Amino acid sequence: MCTLVALHRCTPDAFLWIAANRDEYLDRAAEGPSLRAGRNGPVIAPLDRRAGGTWWGVNAHGVFAAITNRPTRALDATRRSRGQLVLDALAHDSAQAATDALSELGRDLYNPFNLFVADTNDAAAIVYDETPRVMLLAPGVHVVGNADPNAREVAKIRRTLDRAEAVAAGPVECIADGLTAICRSHEAGDDPLASTCVHRGGYGTRSSTLLRLGHGRALLRHADGPPCTSPYHDFTPLLAELGTPAETRAGETATRKAS
Repeated sequence: MCTLVALHRCTPDAFLWIAANRDEYLDRAAEGPSLRAGRNGPVIAPLDRRAGGTWWGVNAHGVFAAITNRPTRALDATRRSRGQLVLDALAHDSAQAATDALSELGRDLYNPFNLFVADTNDAAAIVYDETPRVMLLAPGVHVVGNADPNAREVAKIRRTLDRAEAVAAGPVECIADGLTAICRSHEAGDDPLASTCVHRGGYGTRSSTLLRLGHGRALLRHADGPPCTSPYHDFTPLLAELGTPAETRAGETATRKAS
């Protein structure tokens, strides 16, 4: 996954909105979201069939975790798959507990990554480049890509943040469509990686996910392919099977007050 948009505690009836595009080589086998056995109970997650990990997931406690790669000049294929870290995070019953555990990762165990974790109360990013660094994230709009989270000096992140902030500030009923439009967007120019929806020969956006966790209004849609041409299918019943909590604390949103 190379672009993750998170609206954390931005609306009174949803503690988390996620819009995420996974960019990967097109020949890497994967499965879509499913109810799976986690390390401490069931989770909903897609599956990387090559390494057995995942790029996002949510557990029955309402903890969401997702990972993006960071660039490196010396990719070490012998290191543990970064997709396993999402499953490690989902073994915890809170975002705080997951953050505490991942902040203790040892030196040079993984290729560089950003791992976002959130629940109804907290959100954080673990930035790993030789050693882990924790970024606590205030309620609001966040974009995690291949640089530091919310790094406005990176044009793609800055542009995506601006678009996502506009969506969060608009009508609640338009959020799903607004986030979907971000996932489907292309930029003019010669660099295909500058777009949110990437097309670059044998590499590009393999899938896209839209997730909403909130009181009685959960939503899960997934496109198995580039979202500009692939339809989003409804996987929301999986959330009912998982039994995720759906409470959000009134009066503590970032951009709106609860009515």
